[in-house]
Amino acid sequence: MELKWLEDLLMLLEEQSISRAARRRHVTQPAYSRRIRQLEQWLGVELVDRSCKPIKLRNTALALEDEVRGLVNRFYAMRNNVHESSERVTFVAQHTLAITRFPILIREVKKRLPESSYRVVPGNYEECEALFYNEADLLLCYQTAQRHFDFSHKTVRRLALGKDRLTPVVSARLAAQLGELSPGMTIPLLMYQQGGFLAEALSGSRLPELIRDYRVESICESAFSASLKEMALADMGIAWLPGDIIHQELADRSLVSYATLLGDVELDIVLYYRAAALAEKVGEAIAGHGKRR
Repeated sequence: MELKWLEDLLMLLEEQSISRAARRRHVTQPAYSRRIRQLEQWLGVELVDRSCKPIKLRNTALALEDEVRGLVNRFYAMRNNVHESSERVTFVAQHTLAITRFPILIREVKKRLPESSYRVVPGNYEECEALFYNEADLLLCYQTAQRHFDFSHKTVRRLALGKDRLTPVVSARLAAQLGELSPGMTIPLLMYQQGGFLAEALSGSRLPELIRDYRVESICESAFSASLKEMALADMGIAWLPGDIIHQELADRSLVSYATLLGDVELDIVLYYRAAALAEKVGEAIAGHGKRR
């Protein structure tokens, strides 16, 4: 028996849908269904009624929820206790935030908790939930009104750390070549990889108007803001980048903002942390730093 099978069952109990539960668990639907069947084989009972569409959970599965949730919680409590005894704290952070915000936060936390050591695990937004469950004490991420995590049913605290903006920028040299932007002209774009968090943030706000007003040429796609920044500096196109990684380039005019013309996108910066002794101390230290600023 594997712990992930129990977590799969809990997700299915929450979502009441194989496809939605598979997405939340970051696996394909066939792989998720196989894992549920493996759990059924181990238990020796059927948990899912597959004779109807959509599938329904049998009463056996419903009756197991409290006991399974207790087992999973006890397992992670044991792991947290081991982590706390070693005084090492693990963060999961979206790639850009691992570069921009994490070092600042840790510098402040070390002032209050100098004996602890820290590890950061960078990940895409789509990976963060699973990484937080499996590897980490705290999660540092961007969110929007449309895309956010829901840990309301778990012993997880949420701390708002501020905001950032995805700002459209272009190199000064390419801006001079393009001249004044006017409706109907072709503009080169550096895009986030489709399906990613930042790609969705743009497609849900700025891109529809952009495609309506201009002829868009997609030059390159990447999942990483840092790589799009380097491409923008290399005169390859316009990129929407988090303000935290371009403030110096905007100040020295190596990058030029098109926010007035093309619009930007607001992002919330959020920290999640477990209600466990050491993680909570770190979260409280970060919250205290935010109040002093």
